[in-house]
Amino acid sequence: MAKKSIGIDIGRSHLRAVQMVRTPEGFRVEKAFGMQMRRRTDSPVNVLRALTTKHGFDRRAEVAVCLPHHAIFFADTEIDGATLEQFRTGATSGLKDDFPIAAEKAMAQVCSTRPAGDDRHCVLVAATSSDLLEEELTLLGEGRLQPTQVETPITAVHAAVAFNHPDCQRGTALILCVEQAVLNLAVIHDGHLLMVRNIPMLVPRDSDLETMACQVTETLNREIEITWRKLFDSEPSTELRVYLIAESKAGRYLAAAIEGDVNCRVTLVDPYAKVERAANLEATFPICVAEGLALHRLLPQSAGAINFLAAYGNRGQSPRNMRKELVFCAGLLAVTVAIWIIGSLVQLSRLESTYATLKAEIEDVTRQTLPEENNIVNPRAQLQQRLDAFRSDSALLTSFRPGRLTPLEILRLLSIHRPQAEKLTLDDLFVAADSVRVTGRCDSFGTLLEWQCMLEEIPGFDNVEIPNPNRDAETGMVDFTLSLSCGRTVQ
Repeated sequence: MAKKSIGIDIGRSHLRAVQMVRTPEGFRVEKAFGMQMRRRTDSPVNVLRALTTKHGFDRRAEVAVCLPHHAIFFADTEIDGATLEQFRTGATSGLKDDFPIAAEKAMAQVCSTRPAGDDRHCVLVAATSSDLLEEELTLLGEGRLQPTQVETPITAVHAAVAFNHPDCQRGTALILCVEQAVLNLAVIHDGHLLMVRNIPMLVPRDSDLETMACQVTETLNREIEITWRKLFDSEPSTELRVYLIAESKAGRYLAAAIEGDVNCRVTLVDPYAKVERAANLEATFPICVAEGLALHRLLPQSAGAINFLAAYGNRGQSPRNMRKELVFCAGLLAVTVAIWIIGSLVQLSRLESTYATLKAEIEDVTRQTLPEENNIVNPRAQLQQRLDAFRSDSALLTSFRPGRLTPLEILRLLSIHRPQAEKLTLDDLFVAADSVRVTGRCDSFGTLLEWQCMLEEIPGFDNVEIPNPNRDAETGMVDFTLSLSCGRTVQ
């Protein structure tokens, strides 16, 4: 799938965007959009949203943007190797006197370096404020765009000029970008930026081309002389090349005026010299900045682009954003606690309702089970008392211990194992855990002895004893008390 990117140039009074695609055949500009925003009603947020919703820009394409000229500051300085490494990691303490930005808010990016001998390096550094970058990111966020690269307009222009006019990469040349309120001047040598100047333009908005050309040529003459003395300590070369970027209607006029007043050769930059464009694509506004931004996302990383997002990420979140995150987290925590409390109360109410229902059902069952209970205080305890009493009563008719004879079995054995013809009457029967006591009377001692022998033969009875039987003198009956111990159950 062909890779796409979008470059967005946001200035004080304009917004321009270009969508490019990289194919096996090369690069092609698919879409271009430009708008002047001079009225208070012109909202950059609405314009950014309209890029994808109205003008057909691809939401999936990578987005690169540049900060406005007034948000960027450049410094060319000479430093040692250790300081250069610090600059590359984002440390800006060594440049606190070079930029009108508080050191704690400054974010710097190294644009180019060149050796100066003895571990010294001439470095061009671009810097911006974290506050200005946050404003840009907030604007893009409200416009529903997420950039992957934020850089400077001049570095984007350099990418577009170098790609469409490769000859600018040889020797020394100037890139001149003429905007309505600013003149951007960059010196390049063998493809590297040496110096960048952002010069305010004081030309009134309704001035004619001649007036603007006079100010441009006058400013350019002065700046070229100052720059050459500072960088090369010499006069400008008569073979000086200037690559001009301006609006189409003013570009040719300015190019002729500069060649006439400044000793140089001017090339009007053609953004389509090496780049194809879609059919019927007409852009009457300069697209070099937006095109360079898009190219930097499509070209290899070695192309030399800078990215303030990297420095912003290294700094971490700013205190203002950190406060927002803390407030957001506190809000989430409060909502979570509130939901937990509400859920707990609902669960408690449900459990209380279930408990009341179960309690009522238990009382109903208790009243049905124990109709004689008039006062139900603790159904469970009262039912347990009744069960204990029932077990105690039923124990009299069941085995005292597992494997022992039950009272009913003992009574049966005593009834079936007795003399048949003799008179034998039982008056009382007492059954204990391991013993039985029987009181009664019979007609003779022989009958009593015969019964004792019969009982001793029963496997369930042990130690059958009849201590001290006596005969009643009046009736002639023998009164006795029989004691025996119970063994295991008869099989």
